[in-house]
Amino acid sequence: MLIKELTLTDFRVYEGVNYFNLSPEKHAGETRPIILFGGLNGAGKTSILLGIRLALYGKLCLGSAVSQRRYDEFLLEALHHSRATGRSANTAAVELTFTYAKLGTENQYHVKREWERRNNGVKEALTIHENGTPIKGLNYDQAQNFLNELIPAGVSDLFFFDGEKIAQLADDTGGVALEQSIKKLLGLDIVERLAGDLTVLNRNLTKRSSAQEIQSSIDSEQSSLERCRTQIESVRQKMNTLYAQRAETQEQANRLQKDIDDRGGHFSAPRKQLEARLTELQSERDNLVSKINALMSDAAPLALAEAFCARTERQIEHDLSLQSLLRERRLHDEYRTRLISSLDSKLTADALAVVLGELDTLSPSTKNQGAEQPVHDLTPSQASHLFSTFNEARKQKEEVVELFNALEQVEAALDEIGASLARAPDDLLIASDFENLQQLQQKLGRLDAEIDSLRRLGKETANEAVDIARRLDRLYESAAKSSDQKRVFDYINNANGLLTDYVGQTATAKIRDLEEQFTECFAKLSRKEDLDLQIHIDSSTFHIALLSNSGKTIGKDELSAGEKQIFAIAMLEALAKTSGRQLPMIVDTPLGRLDSEHRTRLVEGYFPVASHQMIILSTDTEVDESFYTALSPDISRAYKLEYDSKAGATRAREGYFWQEQEAL
Repeated sequence: MLIKELTLTDFRVYEGVNYFNLSPEKHAGETRPIILFGGLNGAGKTSILLGIRLALYGKLCLGSAVSQRRYDEFLLEALHHSRATGRSANTAAVELTFTYAKLGTENQYHVKREWERRNNGVKEALTIHENGTPIKGLNYDQAQNFLNELIPAGVSDLFFFDGEKIAQLADDTGGVALEQSIKKLLGLDIVERLAGDLTVLNRNLTKRSSAQEIQSSIDSEQSSLERCRTQIESVRQKMNTLYAQRAETQEQANRLQKDIDDRGGHFSAPRKQLEARLTELQSERDNLVSKINALMSDAAPLALAEAFCARTERQIEHDLSLQSLLRERRLHDEYRTRLISSLDSKLTADALAVVLGELDTLSPSTKNQGAEQPVHDLTPSQASHLFSTFNEARKQKEEVVELFNALEQVEAALDEIGASLARAPDDLLIASDFENLQQLQQKLGRLDAEIDSLRRLGKETANEAVDIARRLDRLYESAAKSSDQKRVFDYINNANGLLTDYVGQTATAKIRDLEEQFTECFAKLSRKEDLDLQIHIDSSTFHIALLSNSGKTIGKDELSAGEKQIFAIAMLEALAKTSGRQLPMIVDTPLGRLDSEHRTRLVEGYFPVASHQMIILSTDTEVDESFYTALSPDISRAYKLEYDSKAGATRAREGYFWQEQEAL
């Protein structure tokens, strides 16, 4: 895809018709891919990006879950308001001309999206020309679907982004933003919506056709599920509030700690070493206590009754032996009876007595057994399981003894360090600050405890919701069996199975490619030659792990703010390359949090080569005169956006902050 022209008519801060030529030009046989827009904050840079997205995606430019009412309000707000006349325009339009190659054939498209105010509402129209000819027979929805299929909105998010998108990826620690980007890259967000819609369809169809008694159960379970959802949402909001309080408290503690450290030398090295050792021992103690608790909740308590266990084992062995003897004796008696019956008429009494005497010598001895019966009626398998449990209890008892010995040593060491710290003199100059720091740390501990409590509650509620959902699925399945729509349900279930397999296999294959692309992109942009960063992405959870070249895990908080932003830009470039699409790059204010060296890396190693068309929306402090000079061999054209505060409108001039002429 190559964007050739953009026209904004009475759109936001752009009054009247504003035409922009965005086609890259060739100089000395080399294409210059960069189109540079410069403007101060509020001059309309973001409106350029928004105008392109609006032309292509309509309501989707605001997000996937935006209502039609909110979109209509956005269109009305986007009508240019003139401060000179005090009136707003009644109509506005965005037009985009671009080329797109599909199956080896390149076509040129012209998209015009215009709207006008109608009473308190708005009427919107969308027209598409292909190679200069209107595409006929398409209503609004069909025309929009044509554009969505041509350039999916999810993929475009990887090519058309602003500083907020970069910051979101840079600051994301849980992998949520990355998960959304990967799903959009693979189209998995659409697949997930389809799977969810199929599930809802399944339940709705089943609900209409289920029997009354099943329907009553479904309503009850649905009410319970809704209660769980409400409780989970409440927990989520409370946790967000606590997270905000914790972040603020942590920031206060960090500032106070920095003030203490900046004053220098108030804690001697031995005291710091003792405190560090104290933390290690406390962690070791907690670990030992956790292990002891785990063993004490298993088989270890049985070892407290060792005599009972040994006596039980002996009795079980005796019972098993007695059971065997009794079985053998019973079999012998049965065989002797059958033998007497068979030989009684064939042998004399003396001969039969001799035979029976010899047979009796072979019978198992039951002397001293009398009428004794086994105390425990156990099978050998059950006895073996009990023996294994007793042996495991003895083994765990030894482990508990070792752990208690180790815990005793740790407690003694903690007492010794506590005494040493108590003897260490406090600096009166920082006593107040230190006390405040301790209070903040205690508050952090309380907040962490509340967060953990809410997390456990949320987990329990989520598990309950899962159980309810499973029961609902079983109820729906039962109802479906008696429904005349079973064939439809089978199709839905088969489709969901295929979608699940597709998501798993596609995500695994693409993620491996993304990991390789990221490693290459980050190495190109990072200013630290020794920071050879790699990533590993879990294909099921999309959690990202940062790895050094030696395989050591690196916490994201170990990266500087600039490195985080370089990480985000490298990730976006890797996502774009992994998509396999040849789309223009549009980047809004990309350099805000970067130092000069990182900016230089971006200017030299990213903007000129990231795409065949790079549209940069920048302030004069981001792409300053030196960076403009560095970029100039790759710049086809530049525009300066000047905002007239009196008129409330922006005028575009061709050139940049240091080179201006009236735009064509």
